[in-house]
Amino acid sequence: AILDQVAQALVDCLAAMELSIFNVNHGFCEAVVRGLRSGFLVPEDYRRLSTSDTLEDMRSALEESDYGTFLQDEPSPLLVSTISKKCYEKLADEFRYVKAQTVEPLTTFMDFIAREKMIDNVCMIIQGVLNNKAPLEMQEKLHPLGEFEGMKVIMSETFDVQGGFDDVYRIFLVDTPIGPYFEEYLKDVDREKDEMVRAGVETSQVGGILTKQDLEIMKATLKKAWLEDFNDFVQGLGGTTAEVMGHMLKMEADFRVLLVTMNALNTNLSTEAKLQDRNSLYPSFGYLY
Repeated sequence: AILDQVAQALVDCLAAMELSIFNVNHGFCEAVVRGLRSGFLVPEDYRRLSTSDTLEDMRSALEESDYGTFLQDEPSPLLVSTISKKCYEKLADEFRYVKAQTVEPLTTFMDFIAREKMIDNVCMIIQGVLNNKAPLEMQEKLHPLGEFEGMKVIMSETFDVQGGFDDVYRIFLVDTPIGPYFEEYLKDVDREKDEMVRAGVETSQVGGILTKQDLEIMKATLKKAWLEDFNDFVQGLGGTTAEVMGHMLKMEADFRVLLVTMNALNTNLSTEAKLQDRNSLYPSFGYLY
C-alpha cells in the first residue's frame, strides 16, 4: 500500500512538472503552430469574401491574407472544386511541415490524426475497384492528408484494376499504418476468405469478401479500431494530453455511435437478429459507453 502511494505521488509530481520541460522537445513545434494560427482568417477577411460576386473576386479577396499565394498559379476561370482541392493541399502541406519538426510521442500522435483520412481514402479506392473504375479517376476525391506511399503505385496510369486487385489489398495490408485495422476486419468478416486474400487469388474471389452493402460497415469498423487505438495511445501518455485529447476522442466516439445508429435505421442491422452486429460497431469508450 505504501509503495502504491509513493508511485502515485511520483506520477502526480511528474504530471505537475510536464510543462516545465515542454520547450525542450516541443518549443519550436509550438511556435510554428502559433505562427500558423495567426494566419487564420479574421472578420475583415470574411467581410471582403462576403462582398465577392465571383470566384475571381474571392481569389482577389484572399490575396491580402495568408492564403494569398495558394491560388496564384491556377488559370481562369476558377472552379469550386479547384479551390477546395487547393485548400486541402495547403492543409496537408502545413500538417506535414509541422510533423517534420516533431519528436516522439508527438510524431505518432500526428500519425494517428492522419490515419482517419487514410481510412476514408482506402474505402473510396475499394469502392472504385469494386465498380471497375481506375483509381486514377478518383484522385480528385481523395484527401491529401490521407496519402501514403503505396498510393503512388495504385494511382499510376499503368495500374490495371482487374489484374491488380490483390495488389490493392497487399498494399493496404502491408504498406499503410491502418493495415492492422484492415486485416482484423477481414479476419472478422471471413477467416477463410482472409487467408485467400493474403495468398493472392482471382479478382472474383477476393471481391466476394466485400460487397457494396458491406463498405459502410467496413468503414465503421475501421474507424472504431482507429478510435480505440488512438484512445489507448493517448491514455498511455497520461497528463494533460490524456485529459484534453481524451475528452475530444470520447466526443468523437459518441458521434460514431449516433452515426452508426442512425445509418442502421430501416436496414437489416436494425432488426432484432442483427442488433449484436450493429452494437459491435460501437467504440468501447466514450460518454455514451
